[in-house]
Amino acid sequence: MKSKLVLVGISALTIVIISFTLWVYWENVSYSNKTKHETSFWAVIKDSKGDIMAVETANPVVWNTLVNLQNNQTEMWIGGIVEKYDNHWGFRFRPETIVVAEITVEGAQSNIKGISDDLNYWINVWSKEAYVLSIIIEINE
Repeated sequence: MKSKLVLVGISALTIVIISFTLWVYWENVSYSNKTKHETSFWAVIKDSKGDIMAVETANPVVWNTLVNLQNNQTEMWIGGIVEKYDNHWGFRFRPETIVVAEITVEGAQSNIKGISDDLNYWINVWSKEAYVLSIIIEINE
């Protein structure tokens, strides 16, 4: 009887460990796909709905602004021209068009999922800057 109880305990512990390992692996794969990037300077934004994605820029002024936003945890409109991209969302903001703004007069406001759900509109119809209200949660350089 005692050995059966030990066996059940070991089996339950094994199931918990395997489940946790699979969950951690899945979360890492999901994070990597959402934050896919091509350059060594990239930031991770989190929009007002809690979705994340990477933004890249070669512009030193924009980069310094992103770093400062991360340090201050200030929420701003971050965006650029939407282009197709092979990541979880199917798009990214074109790196040479990244803009950080308090007010967006000439661009449209959305969120990451909203853009992802209607890429045809954002790429082919709107084709100007789109912004998401975001904070910077990670800086990589």
